[in-house]
Amino acid sequence: MFTEDYEKLTRSERTLFSEALNDLLYQCFIVRKSYDRKSRMFKADPDYLFIERHYSMFEDYLSYMDMDITKSDEDGIIFVTSAAEKNHLRIDTVTTLIVYALRSYYEDAISKAPEETEVLMTYGALNSLLQETGLSNLTKRLSSSTIASSLRTLDSYNVVSRANGTYGDPSYSFFILPTIKFVISAEKMNALYGFLTKPEHEEGILANAFDSSVAPKEEEKEEEEMPRTGVDIPVREDL
Repeated sequence: MFTEDYEKLTRSERTLFSEALNDLLYQCFIVRKSYDRKSRMFKADPDYLFIERHYSMFEDYLSYMDMDITKSDEDGIIFVTSAAEKNHLRIDTVTTLIVYALRSYYEDAISKAPEETEVLMTYGALNSLLQETGLSNLTKRLSSSTIASSLRTLDSYNVVSRANGTYGDPSYSFFILPTIKFVISAEKMNALYGFLTKPEHEEGILANAFDSSVAPKEEEKEEEEMPRTGVDIPVREDL
């Protein structure tokens, strides 16, 4: 039981428990390796190691909040989901397109180098990818500033990790983390693929494929034809 296990912890371990728990709830995804920009290397993440050591205790604690914790050893990820289907982030059109593009790019890169778990992406490569796939033509909102905003959001959840520069600079780069595989379910990815590959006159068919957080304004209806995608993780309230 949680209380018994917690009482066995030292004072310093209780502090680590509090810090790791807050990071888990704040970021939703904890990765086994975090990128350190000073050394330009991936290093073992202390939160991940601590949660892994005391996994059952975190599992018990989160069950009181009606949350589930999951660990993927293959991908090196620990994350939480809300069993009550509450506090889910509804990402907007631009972020949905970015996630779709990054996941496709990530899976292609990993298939060629299965020993890797992180994939480097540059601003130029991302722009080229959006152009080549035709995603850049789906909404007028897709611009350097909105892409940067979407990447900042994804970075805050450990879906990507900035490598060089800052988002918005003309030459930034970032790593796509294995968490990209868990942001959108396979079912929703398939629905999104179906939507994107429909002929222009059939674009409205999958308008309700995903849950939408807000109804589009009348003047924005055409651009909002592509539905927003729900991220199946509980999120903090400040985003």
